[in-house]
Amino acid sequence: KQRVDGFRACGRFLGLALWFKQTLPIKLCRHVWKYLLGRRLCWADLAFYNSDLYEGLRAMLNDAKWMTEEEFVEVYPCTFEVEVNGRMRELRPGGSQIPLTKLNVEEYIQGYSEQLMVHSVVEELAGLKQGFTDIIPPHVLAGLTAEDLTLLLSGGCGDIPFEKLCSIITFVNSIGCSQKRLEQFKRWFWKIVKDMTQTERQQLLYFATGSSTLPPLDHNTERSRDRISITVDIQHDSRNALPMASTCGQRISIPLYRSFSMLKSKLSLALQCLSYGLG
Repeated sequence: KQRVDGFRACGRFLGLALWFKQTLPIKLCRHVWKYLLGRRLCWADLAFYNSDLYEGLRAMLNDAKWMTEEEFVEVYPCTFEVEVNGRMRELRPGGSQIPLTKLNVEEYIQGYSEQLMVHSVVEELAGLKQGFTDIIPPHVLAGLTAEDLTLLLSGGCGDIPFEKLCSIITFVNSIGCSQKRLEQFKRWFWKIVKDMTQTERQQLLYFATGSSTLPPLDHNTERSRDRISITVDIQHDSRNALPMASTCGQRISIPLYRSFSMLKSKLSLALQCLSYGLG
């Protein structure tokens, strides 16, 4: 009980930080944020917690698509019983006697993930959530995602390398400006991004995609919805207009400002507007 009470106290601390709009230097895995929000976990959340195990389970799922039943059982001689934190745990009643097959592989992977991320530490997570909701009523959080909560409480999590942003951002010359002018704009933009702090890069990513973090294993993910590809659409110059974003299309529309200083100040102002609910 003392241990659970400690987690409840931590939950209240998180709730107070959110209530008073204070960010914390804290990094929690995505499934913890989802648990606090009362969202259903999926096995893909494991990628944020244990990427090696996620890759292994993903390979198992892929193998089930093309292997014969005999080949699959030979390669994966498992039952619905797994070791978690030094203890054997059944994924369903009688799991130690239920073999893994191609037909139940998805149930196995989902059960294994939930056992590892939730059921093995359910008392601690429940204490954390109870303390959090002692301060913040659940209905207040109804419209938030795990990424939203991460951004609000910790300003995002995980470093965003400049090289990674270079690989996921492309430019569209909608107004047909000259190549020389386009290259100048790109140089200005990349200098601004390179000089950004990690918090500012998280804000830029959130501005464009609605998420302050990169997807795990983004370089080899197979699901197109998990990939990030941001388009910077260059628009006609307007001194008064701020850059605008469409998170659905992962697109940022930026006027072709006349100077580096104007581009920097306008982009900074657009990112700051997120703090006031204008993004």
